[in-house]
Amino acid sequence: MIRRTQAGFTLLEAIVALVVFTMGALALYGWLSTNIITLDRIRARQQMELTMHSALDLVRRTNPMETPDGQREVGNLRVSWSSVLLEPAKPNVVQSGRPGIFVVGLYQVSVRVSRNGQILQTFGVRQVGWKQVMATPVDM
Repeated sequence: MIRRTQAGFTLLEAIVALVVFTMGALALYGWLSTNIITLDRIRARQQMELTMHSALDLVRRTNPMETPDGQREVGNLRVSWSSVLLEPAKPNVVQSGRPGIFVVGLYQVSVRVSRNGQILQTFGVRQVGWKQVMATPVDM
């Protein structure tokens, strides 16, 4: 009797190999899916941060003494603000101690940022308002 040795895989070995491969692939898919969701959240947060910095820059360029309330639109982004006087207007003093050419007051500015009618963020910031009252500094 001649005995032959079989080469190759049996059906059971092939099924076990497929199960092990599938379990590994599912774990990899779950990990990849979680990373993609996290990446989308990071991108959305970065976009929100950029929007808020733009809104803050726009409000910082506004003089609350001249424009205590208002709104501006940039594309589909609307930034609206309202100011409340915290410290009454006083003459400013330059670094040398002499009076300056401005009166200044401290304001609490409430800012609301919206896009397409949906409010994205609200925040507050303190800001100095100013008004020029003299043409040139007073010499003393």
